[in-house]
Amino acid sequence: MRKTLSGFLGLALSSLGLAGCGTFSIPSIAVQGTTIVIPVPDAFGAGFGRALNQDLPFGVVDPASRVIDPTLNPLLEDFQRGELLFALRTGPTLGSSLITYLPVRYITRVHADEATGAALPPAAGEGYINVGTPVQTGQIVAFVDVPQATPPGTWYVFIERWRRKPGASSQFEQLAPKTINFSTTTLPWHAWAGWGGWGGYVSSPDAPLKIRVVASTYGTLFHDTAWGFDRWSFDGTYAFLNYTEDLKHLVPNSKLRIRIVNPSTGEFPAAWEITLAYPAGKLEITGAALGRLHLSGGLVGVNTAGSPSGCGGSGTTRISLIDPDRYTQWVDVVYRLRDYANCGRAIPSDFTAVENSLKAYNADGNLITAIAYPDPEYSF
Repeated sequence: MRKTLSGFLGLALSSLGLAGCGTFSIPSIAVQGTTIVIPVPDAFGAGFGRALNQDLPFGVVDPASRVIDPTLNPLLEDFQRGELLFALRTGPTLGSSLITYLPVRYITRVHADEATGAALPPAAGEGYINVGTPVQTGQIVAFVDVPQATPPGTWYVFIERWRRKPGASSQFEQLAPKTINFSTTTLPWHAWAGWGGWGGYVSSPDAPLKIRVVASTYGTLFHDTAWGFDRWSFDGTYAFLNYTEDLKHLVPNSKLRIRIVNPSTGEFPAAWEITLAYPAGKLEITGAALGRLHLSGGLVGVNTAGSPSGCGGSGTTRISLIDPDRYTQWVDVVYRLRDYANCGRAIPSDFTAVENSLKAYNADGNLITAIAYPDPEYSF
């Protein structure tokens, strides 16, 4: 027997302060014809696709009007989460005029190196110094072009999130924001827009990124997609090789975030395991990742069994964690869609916890009481 995540596993813990980590690494000045890096606030959710983005011409255009075959280029698709668009506007309000959507070359997530002080456990008597988006989550970054035709001036970047439309999958629709810990407002524009403030503290859900575009006397400066990392070269440097085919291996897969805690003390167990059931024809669980800074300090295992049948079939995965220091705040169960065209996207009720499968232990190996909390705000 099993119960759904929303029932058996309890309420999502969406009150843990997932604030965006937009810091001073955001460039305030950009040159026409160059590529810039924009950190994306994690609290608002993200999509890693680029199919719609690459179909938008320079200038004023409605993304909802574009018709794009979902089978045209699967490498550019993120059917589960959609994609991010970066609207360049003339003023700091959503009613200001649209100049263009900035072309997105690539979106990924970066994490602190395990050898850094940000990732290693603190020394005795010291605490973690990180603020904003939890470092365990990492930082989403977008490589965005400033087209040569962009007029010089001080403009404002607003983020939008779009996803393929159910029942009309060749078109896209704008999504409501994942405003974790922030008040929601009325769609279509106001709630999912951008960020502001200092050090990652969001001052308003609709605050844009202010950016100054300056003229270039050298023409287009960014390189085309023939530039990339050469994994075969003897010195591991840059080379004139096309890296497009490798990008799919660097885009994060979708994740189901689960927290296991002792409800009496709020502490994390030193070890636990739980078995999830799901429609094996619709979903495939491919792994799991620790929600802690120093990834080598714990161990997570995945054991999967099942037989897909159409969009269903029985699939089960046992997730096991060992973390004697109890620094792991959650585990991200990594999954992918098998057949979006016929089976659709994953929803919270697709994942169920096998009854009595949750077992948690303290550092002495004794069974303790624990509850599993899913995080649908982050996961879907």
